[in-house]
Amino acid sequence: VCVRSERFKFNAAHFVAFRGFRERLHGHNYTASVRMMGPVSNQDGYVIDFGEIKEVVRGVCKQLNERFLCPENSDVMKINRQGENIRIDCEDGASFSIPVSDCAMLPIVHSTAEELAALLWRRVIDAFGTERLSARGITALEISVAEAPSQEARYCRSINNTSPSSFSQPQPCPALTSS
Repeated sequence: VCVRSERFKFNAAHFVAFRGFRERLHGHNYTASVRMMGPVSNQDGYVIDFGEIKEVVRGVCKQLNERFLCPENSDVMKINRQGENIRIDCEDGASFSIPVSDCAMLPIVHSTAEELAALLWRRVIDAFGTERLSARGITALEISVAEAPSQEARYCRSINNTSPSSFSQPQPCPALTSS
C-alpha cells in the first residue's frame, strides 16, 4: 500500500554541512509518503488500515514542523545547549543561537532528505512496533521525503532487521522491484 497526504508535511529550516562546506540557512516545505509491503489479510481485506498509517505519519511530521532540524551527530558542528538556546558553531566560523523550543534535535549526521527519510523510517517503525507490523505480515517499509516536488529521497528496507546499528544503511526492497 502507498499513502500520500496533504497532511504528511512539515515546514522546517536547516543547512547541510560537511568538511569544507556549509549551505546557507534555509527552509523547505517537506512532504512525506509511505509504502508498506505485505499480504492482504483474509480477516479484514487490508494490508494495513490507511487510517493507522495516516495517524502515525502525521504525528511524526508534527514533531518536525516549524523547527530547525539540528543534526546532533554532525562531525563538523559543535552543538551545545546554553540555557534556553542551542548554540551551533560551524567549521567555517559561523555561529547560530536558536531557542531550544524551535529546534528538533535529531540523531543524524546531516539534515539531508536522505537522512531525514531514514529517520522517519525509524520513527514510523517505532510508532507501529515491529511486532504489530510483523503480525500483519508487513515485510518492508519505504519512506519518501521530498524537499520540493521534483526532489525527493527514499529509504526502504525490510522490517526484519531494525537494530539501531543497522538502520543507517538502506537495504534493497525486493518487494519493490518489478520484473
